Amino acid sequence: MSKDIATRVTTGVQALALPGQREGWQAQHRGSLLTDAQTYDALADAIQADLKARRLDGDLPWGLSAAARARKRVKPLRDAAKAMRQAAKAINGTVAAYEETQPDVVLRRREDKALRKAQRKQQLGTAAHNSAQATLQRLAPGDGDDAPAGAPKLLGDFFGGPDRQRRGA
Repeated sequence: MSKDIATRVTTGVQALALPGQREGWQAQHRGSLLTDAQTYDALADAIQADLKARRLDGDLPWGLSAAARARKRVKPLRDAAKAMRQAAKAINGTVAAYEETQPDVVLRRREDKALRKAQRKQQLGTAAHNSAQATLQRLAPGDGDDAPAGAPKLLGDFFGGPDRQRRGA
């Protein structure tokens, strides 16, 4: 039995690795799980109907005790059917995870992310440069009486002329 399980797991992993077989594997396993869930629900319905029909001495009138007893006995089957439906949903998540972790998809996503980051960085640098230039133009005084205020100047012009002795490096 364990060899059978190992074989099934190996073939399942191989099917997930190949894009053409992935959808078939998904449909097959999801379908079998949903069929099992329907079978458990049908079995629970049949057992519940049979147990509701069985009246015992001391039951409450109108079959309330029998109905409660029947619901209590089929709850594990209902839980199993619910688990099968949840497992069928998990199959979709497994296939999606396999598709999202394909090397070419991961590489393309990383390249797109790096490109967007570089574009944002370039836009931020351009905006900061333009803002600094506009501020310098606005604050720069004119060189003489005939030069208008706001003429572009270098930042070094604010800290003395070329003959000024500089300290430090």
